[in-house]
Amino acid sequence: MDKNKVCIIGLGYIGLPTAALLANRGFNVHGVDVKKSIIDTINNGDIHIVEPDLDEYVKKAVESGHLKASLQPVGSDVFIVAVPTPFHDGYIPNIDYIIDATKKIAPFIEDGNIIILESTSPVGTTEKMQSVLKEEGVDISNI
Repeated sequence: MDKNKVCIIGLGYIGLPTAALLANRGFNVHGVDVKKSIIDTINNGDIHIVEPDLDEYVKKAVESGHLKASLQPVGSDVFIVAVPTPFHDGYIPNIDYIIDATKKIAPFIEDGNIIILESTSPVGTTEKMQSVLKEEGVDISNI
């Protein structure tokens, strides 16, 4: 099965380099972020973070048409969640961004899709994503 379309949620220090790398390898990558300024910057072939040589990779990926960014996910073969996981007071992991990203991709999930959680997260987070998808009406038995 060809898995050519990739949707990456979170275009920070992990998501953006991953998106650029995959796009420059021929994958059709749709990046998603919550900040319009980040979306606009990336779609202009520029970057909003400091990472050696990333500016060249992003520019090449955007110019090739393999990398596009927006505020909303799209149907894809593979979904990669790479959002921040800050701490609540008392160093309690905050997975709110992961839950929000999971809800956003839920309408686009189809049988056979691959969902990858890249965000640093506590044990049990993938099971929580699974329950969120189920609550959102996604049949997770074939995912």
